[in-house]
Order: sequence, then C-alpha cells, then structure tokens
Amino acid sequence: MKTLAIDTSLAAGSVAALHDGRVAVRRLEIPGDHARLLAAAVAEVAGELGWQPHEADLVAVIRGPGSFTGLRVGVATAKALAWAAGARLVGISGFEAIGAVTARLAGRHDQPIAIGFDAGRGDVYAAKALPSPTSLTDWELEPAALHPLAAWIASLPSGTVVAGPALESAASALAARADLVVSPPESWQPSAVEAGRLALLRAAAGVVDDPFTLVPEYLRPSYADERRAGTLGP
Repeated sequence: MKTLAIDTSLAAGSVAALHDGRVAVRRLEIPGDHARLLAAAVAEVAGELGWQPHEADLVAVIRGPGSFTGLRVGVATAKALAWAAGARLVGISGFEAIGAVTARLAGRHDQPIAIGFDAGRGDVYAAKALPSPTSLTDWELEPAALHPLAAWIASLPSGTVVAGPALESAASALAARADLVVSPPESWQPSAVEAGRLALLRAAAGVVDDPFTLVPEYLRPSYADERRAGTLGP
C-alpha cells in the first residue's frame, strides 16, 4: 500500500513514504517553516520510491499533541493529499507513536510507558501508553492531562519507563529518580515513519478517519480559550 506520512507536530518534523517494505524519509529541520517545506518533501519521498503523491493509497498524519501552527499545517496538508489522491486518511497520536518506538528500542513491550510533551510554562502534557493485545496497534492510551513537570516525574511509580519530548528539559527532575527507566533519546520524538507504520495496521483492519472530523490535538488551550475559561490570569 503506497503510504505518505506527515509529522509537523513539533519544531522538527518529518515526512515519509512507505511501500513494499521500502521507506524514504525527509527531515523538516527548520522550526516554523513546515508550510514552506512540506509539499516539496512529500514529492521527494514519493519520488524516491518511484511514484507520485497523487498515487498514494493511504495518508497518515501525527494529529498531536503539538503546536497550533505546526499541527494545522500538517493535518490540513494530509487531508488535502488524501482528497486529491482518493486515499484513505489515518490520524495517529504522538503518544502512540512514541510508545511504539520506545517499546521497540527499550525492549519494553509488556509494561506501561509514561510519555510527556513539553507544554511550556513548566508544564507537561502527559499520558501513559498501555500494552493491549486487543488493540490494532498493541497499545491503548490513557487520557492525557496537564501537570507541572517536576510533579509528574515525582508521581511516577518506581520502575516506570519514561519517554517523550519533555525529557529534554527534565534533567534535574530525572536526576532525583534513578529508579525510573529512561528510554533512549532517539525514542523521545514522534516520527512520520512510525505514523505510517501504525496507520498501515489500522487501515488493514478498515479503521480510518473521516477528513471532515479529524482535528488536531493541541498541547494546551490557546491563550484566548484559557482567558475565556478563566484559567489564565490577566
């Protein structure tokens, strides 16, 4: 199945094409420039595997959590590609993508993985990926929530496997928790390749998303929404 996958959820993103066991990847290294780079990167990865974006059978996208601008660009592009190609569309959670990579690299397929995204203002947007033999992708997610970063790390039970972008700024908090199992740094970020792999599993079972209802999952409400809800000071 010719698959295009997009991840623009964080500052550094990626685009991938997958087909018949072959993978082509392009990194989007310039923060805030995903909109300018994305179309060319999609064409490049598809061309590397010998086909064009309009020939895709499946389009996958990391739907979040992430930044407002990055996610809007990635999700909107994925929807447009799926519509133009007549392809199926699958949105993948960054939590699930990180959990799958962490399990593979750390060899922890049978225990929960605590995953945190840096939500700014000293907070982490965190959830646990739980092993699930009944899930199409072998993982289920607990509901995500905002926590102070230090409090989140302090709350984790001894032996917990931890991963996610939030660990990049958590060195001091982790120093006090030598009893936690910190996953390899290369598993801390979501990726287009992992989104594509997970999307293929879902699509094979007929589980796809409606382009009209797929929406991004943001790290936290916008400032305007927080003010309206009374959770942000003047």
